[in-house]
Amino acid sequence: MKAILALPILAAVAQAHTLVRSVYINGVDQGTGVGIRPPAFNGPPNAGASPFGQGSGYQNSPVRDLTSPDMQCNVLGDIPAPDTLSVVPGDIVSFEWGHESRQSGDQIIESSHVGSVLVYISPNPPVKDSWVKLFEEGEYASKAWAVVPKLTGNKGVHSIRIPAGLAPGDYLLRPELITLHEAEVAHTANKNRGNQLYMECIQVRVGGNGQVTLPSGVSFPGAYSYSDPGIVYNVYYTQAGAPPYKIPGPTVWSGAAASVANPSLIGGKKGPLTVSRWSTWVGADRTVTVVGADGATTKSAYQPTLYPSGGMPPPRTTTTTTTTTTTTRTTTTTTRPPVTTTQGCNPETVTAYVTVPGETSTVTVTVNGGSQTTTNGGSQEGAALYGQCGGQGWTGPTTCRQGTCRVSNQHYSQCLP
Repeated sequence: MKAILALPILAAVAQAHTLVRSVYINGVDQGTGVGIRPPAFNGPPNAGASPFGQGSGYQNSPVRDLTSPDMQCNVLGDIPAPDTLSVVPGDIVSFEWGHESRQSGDQIIESSHVGSVLVYISPNPPVKDSWVKLFEEGEYASKAWAVVPKLTGNKGVHSIRIPAGLAPGDYLLRPELITLHEAEVAHTANKNRGNQLYMECIQVRVGGNGQVTLPSGVSFPGAYSYSDPGIVYNVYYTQAGAPPYKIPGPTVWSGAAASVANPSLIGGKKGPLTVSRWSTWVGADRTVTVVGADGATTKSAYQPTLYPSGGMPPPRTTTTTTTTTTTTRTTTTTTRPPVTTTQGCNPETVTAYVTVPGETSTVTVTVNGGSQTTTNGGSQEGAALYGQCGGQGWTGPTTCRQGTCRVSNQHYSQCLP
């Protein structure tokens, strides 16, 4: 699990595809890959010229199959990122896309890849029909599209504002590009062509005291169909009198904020701007390969999971920060005295500071009704409620102090009530 969460966000040289490489909040870069669930590479970093050889894998390919679980958060997007970005209603969140790197000369995406830019939001973790559209833009002038030339002209950056009054909690933002350069035929009719969709999921925690909840939305997969005119569309030829291009999916939520311009970047870009090597990939045969720090290789079938086991509704907030001898990310942990918290019938957020042998964790748990008690004395064994309790490569606790360890997918198990 740790190897998968450590996936680098920067891709190898490939076709002129793209992915989200960083997120800004009110113009401040949060750092390369921070808060982002990166798509998996499709092959290993082959030996050769620095930093990798010819034929190396890459992670910026589109999703074409509208029925694939990858439509939700891309390949391996069901695995949580190790960090979550903090925002409040009214904040401007900007997404930076890039082809090969975050450097100024990056192509962003091939100029032929015209199409639409969209952003969805869902509680985290998502459930059925939980995705709500916050933004969309397609052909805004004749032959002028939101992806090319607008996104590319803005250095790969587009922005949304967190809706006013949005209730606090954990959410996923899902920026998406729908490109049309091969969309004159459905992918089901020609496996070498069809609409190309690029998406990632970004983990955000909304603060404040808002009370606006998201309405029922759509599911991924399921939101788009090959019969949608915005999915199968000939961008090179339009018959006289034909209706304008229609962006697929639901309408933009009435509670979404108005479109917003990109704020100026404050303080420059943070984190590595160029490619680094990787240790996890999903091959063409849908096999997940993980190379450990000791060079040992494990392989398993790729079996993505759309929703947590049992379809549980998402907790209001869940944060786990871990420091071990194998962790590469620097973590600051505040030491608190042992404390016991008890939550009654009203659903509110309960915070517990927990010590687990071999690692230090800070866990925030919301209990959705009922009475729950959590103690951080350090003598209890097992993972906390909503904590990780298993998965491929996981070396932490495999039992739960509360609840049952349920398998979400082969890479991630979680303690659930």
